[in-house]
Amino acid sequence: MRGMLLCRWYLLLLALSFTEAEIPADKGFWGKGGDFTDNKVDLQKVVKKKKQRKLIFKTAVFLLIVLIIVFVALNWKKIIEPFRDAGLSLGKGGFPITLPGSATYVMDSMGDNLYLLTDTYFYTFNTDGAQIAGIQHGFQNPSITSGEKRALVYDKNGKGFKVYSRSAEVSSETLEDTIVFAEMGKNEHFAVITTAARYFNYLYVFNDEGKQVFRYASPTEKIMQACFSDNENFVYISAVGEKNGELESRVLCFDITKEQDAVWSENIGNVLPYSLEYCSDGVYCVTEKGSVLLDKSTGERLKENSFSENVTGISKTDGARYIFFRDTALNGQTAVIYDSDLASQNSRSFSNISSYDISGGVLYVLSGNKLYAYSNSLNDEKEYSLDDDYSDVKIIGRCAYLLGYNTVGRIEL
Repeated sequence: MRGMLLCRWYLLLLALSFTEAEIPADKGFWGKGGDFTDNKVDLQKVVKKKKQRKLIFKTAVFLLIVLIIVFVALNWKKIIEPFRDAGLSLGKGGFPITLPGSATYVMDSMGDNLYLLTDTYFYTFNTDGAQIAGIQHGFQNPSITSGEKRALVYDKNGKGFKVYSRSAEVSSETLEDTIVFAEMGKNEHFAVITTAARYFNYLYVFNDEGKQVFRYASPTEKIMQACFSDNENFVYISAVGEKNGELESRVLCFDITKEQDAVWSENIGNVLPYSLEYCSDGVYCVTEKGSVLLDKSTGERLKENSFSENVTGISKTDGARYIFFRDTALNGQTAVIYDSDLASQNSRSFSNISSYDISGGVLYVLSGNKLYAYSNSLNDEKEYSLDDDYSDVKIIGRCAYLLGYNTVGRIEL
């Protein structure tokens, strides 16, 4: 009797654990007319379905875990990148930074970080002036190009290159041919242009892992500049050749996701190209005789202008386009600002420019122990007195970083 009561209580508790959907609507717990046999069959079906659901759930969880593991394995470098520097033991911060002994220094930015390239080392610093890394590159004639996340150090007229994050060497390669120049994309792709025995140049494109993903052999033209689209699926080059005994220059576009000829090619005349830049409004090319803005998809000429003076400097587009020309009257330089139609808006002459940088449309001119900031109208905006004579300036955020003889200084703007 007690066993029967325990069995009934167990069955009652089991029934209460089921949802209403699991109990047939036309039957009570004991079924129609209190048939215990029918009810027992129903309970077996419910238990079987519950086991099936548990098995399906466990299988789905297992497959999800497998997919997560595969995704992490394929994207490990990108996932770990934001955290790889978290455990670094940084040096003492603060400015000025005392420079190591070197014959030459190159100062620039990699995202929000500052870097220095010397004849033997590649150094990176955070915004507080603390050294993140100091890595020996081992090149005889080092040159550098950088993006937001990577810097590419290559041996100009040599055959080797190395790619660095802000804290470590990411990849390295030694090519068969001599490197002429290289260009890092905004993110992680980069182009290396080399000499070639059967061609004028080779253009190699590598991805973030240092794997070659595209190659172009330039048969009759010398490659002068290269730049990437924002998504880095397209690479643009300027190239100089000859036609009927005269100089002929072109800008070409390639889709690096496909092994094919140029997507488009545009003749820009018998001029020598000085710079090439991918911008929001087109592909911007400055030559010795003028500038031209090309459509990114078709190569069609959108805007163009011409120059009457010799070009001495070209700024990258950052809220404004500035070009510097030789000023023979002052024995100095004249800065000219151009609008979106490539028409000159304002100009200003300088007798002594040590260096300059553009940030948010503002022109910063370094002259000895003074730093001047000019708005788009090129009127005086602000003057900063410096504690020493500096040779180079780089604007990062709201600070100016200044390269001196044996120190790097910083002032807030």
